[in-house]
Amino acid sequence: MLGIVLCGGQSLRMGTDKGLLNHQNKLWAQVVADKLISLNLPVKFSVNPLQQSTYAGYFGNERLIVDDPSLDVRGPLLGVLSAHLSNPEEDLFLLACDILLMEPRLLEKLIHSAKADDAFDVYIFTKDGQQEPLCGIYKSEGLKKIIFMLQHNALVKHSMKYVLGNLRVSEIAVEDHDYRYFGNFNSKEEIKRLSSP
Repeated sequence: MLGIVLCGGQSLRMGTDKGLLNHQNKLWAQVVADKLISLNLPVKFSVNPLQQSTYAGYFGNERLIVDDPSLDVRGPLLGVLSAHLSNPEEDLFLLACDILLMEPRLLEKLIHSAKADDAFDVYIFTKDGQQEPLCGIYKSEGLKKIIFMLQHNALVKHSMKYVLGNLRVSEIAVEDHDYRYFGNFNSKEEIKRLSSP
């Protein structure tokens, strides 16, 4: 299994590259990578072509997966499928670079779930009944199905939730006391919450 930190978003609301913001003297991308590394996973960073040179300066080119120009998709799915095509036999553990507060013990729950029952394509959490697609394990066989759909013009939407609707998904409901760990930060106002107690 390969850990993938998703950094390739447009960060439009933030106005700056979220993965390169600092939290406790570390880049956000590194904070999130460390959570996956704590699971003993090798980790790579999913970036878009405009980010490549900057991220290579921090992490080295060999740790980057740049969006595949042959894929006619947008959004997080572009990063996910690019990572899959460059590592087609690897299951991917995805974590978005702005899910800063995630606890490794919660990530371990997903790994235990995948080991306990391998009948699913994807292992994710749900919060208030809503799927959390950018923190989860995506098995290579499931991603191959999505590539097949894309190649045959059957992928009518490119949202992660649409993709999940076409795969066998194992869901773990987030307990109330763990909700805060699933917060993502999209604006400078939201970042202020990080530093306030």
